[in-house]
Amino acid sequence: MVIDVVIQALSAPFSITILYLLHKYGEMKLSELLANIGFSKYKSVRKTLILLAKVGLVKIAVKHISPRVKAWKIKITDHGKKVIEGIIKSIGS
Repeated sequence: MVIDVVIQALSAPFSITILYLLHKYGEMKLSELLANIGFSKYKSVRKTLILLAKVGLVKIAVKHISPRVKAWKIKITDHGKKVIEGIIKSIGS
């Protein structure tokens, strides 16, 4: 059943784009991801990141700057790298 959860996470909006960007740049802030995807997609990107973190494809570190402001740093895991490299390889680019 674990594969079902991973497939569900990979089916979420922007999940492949997020994994690709993290693979390309390593660690990114949430604002940097949104700059590449679109700031209007904040809720979708945030939900997808949480799903990807639950299945172990990314790690999220949240730093509390103030009571209302949080800085997210997102990093791809080794498992996430294998998944996105497999996708890139299957596409052939």
